[in-house]
Amino acid sequence: MRRISPFVPVLVVALAAVLAGCGGDDDAPATAAGSADTTATTPSTTTTTTAPPEPLRILLVNDDGMQNPAIDVMVEELLAVDDVEVTVVAPAGERSGSSDQTTPDGAPYHRATTPGGIEGWAVDGFPADAVVVGLDELDLEPHLVLSGVNPGQNVGPFAAISGTVGVGRTAIRRQVPALAVSAGLQLDQEQFVYGARLALDWIAEHRDALLDGSHQTDTVTSINVPACPVDSMGPLQVVPRASELAEDVNPFESSCDQAVAAPETDVAAIVSGYPSNSQVPADL
Repeated sequence: MRRISPFVPVLVVALAAVLAGCGGDDDAPATAAGSADTTATTPSTTTTTTAPPEPLRILLVNDDGMQNPAIDVMVEELLAVDDVEVTVVAPAGERSGSSDQTTPDGAPYHRATTPGGIEGWAVDGFPADAVVVGLDELDLEPHLVLSGVNPGQNVGPFAAISGTVGVGRTAIRRQVPALAVSAGLQLDQEQFVYGARLALDWIAEHRDALLDGSHQTDTVTSINVPACPVDSMGPLQVVPRASELAEDVNPFESSCDQAVAAPETDVAAIVSGYPSNSQVPADL
């Protein structure tokens, strides 16, 4: 079952609960000798109630702003997951390329809605300010800060200037695990959905560690989707982040042919048509 909580604006909740139990029989003693045999059975019912599982709380940010329709793509995919609670906090306008910059005296914020009508909070500041507002002003306690899906891959040295990755870098400094997801520049809806589903796969794999607080906060996990039709992409590659970009390489374009069988970096993966999964430290 999913519901929108009236208590925290912007909540998209998918919660499930249940279970009730059973009982046994107690036999009454037999009558005295010579009497008709009579067995009296008194049913006894014991009910056991299992508490609903703890929802996975996600703070969702998008550096392209509250009005970026890609927010709704991610929320819709999250709605398909059981026991997830999402709060949307994002810049009021597009603030790409702002890295992990924050407003020195704090950024103001107000209630707003996404293009799809999801209630959230719009921050008059940078993407990283959305993390600060969520944790310090709204008193959220997320298990995960999720940034994206955003247009424009953030691989190699571009991670340092990325607002999408900057959100995650801000989160891990506060000891909150972070995942950043980026796709191609062409605003391809199919790529956004594909990126969101890669995020869901990652969440499912790490859910237990996120819930019990044992997931690492040394790095941001950065997933990037190549500029290819989804049916032309290779499998996800877990690779290191490239430290530099060769002069003749454009990570925003891809051959989509998987010519490199085993790419060694996120840039090599993207330009050959593979989605990549790399780790980015807080300080670059």
